[in-house]
Amino acid sequence: MLPARPSYRRILAPIYHRPTSWFAQGLLRGSDRGTGLGLGLRSYSDDALKAGRLLELDVFLPAGGHVTALIQVEWCDPLPRGGPANFDVGMRVVQIEPDARAALDAVLAPT
Repeated sequence: MLPARPSYRRILAPIYHRPTSWFAQGLLRGSDRGTGLGLGLRSYSDDALKAGRLLELDVFLPAGGHVTALIQVEWCDPLPRGGPANFDVGMRVVQIEPDARAALDAVLAPT
């Protein structure tokens, strides 16, 4: 049985995550880190992600285009064989542009 986790909203769109770029890390150091506070996301992954890791996340929108956010991995729990992926991942948004946040909200599962 998986441990109880916060009720982060699941992303209902294709995503791609990658290590943060030098550019993104510079933005993070020089900006207000509170831009994305209060927004938790949940996704499936076939890759194990280490809690605490900072990543760039691209979410591909159904109407075209994508939004990018800086996220920090909160947890990465293995899922049973035959599930939708190998892991269930919780992520906390560290930074996202306000317009991007509104677009992201449109592809999150209801609470």
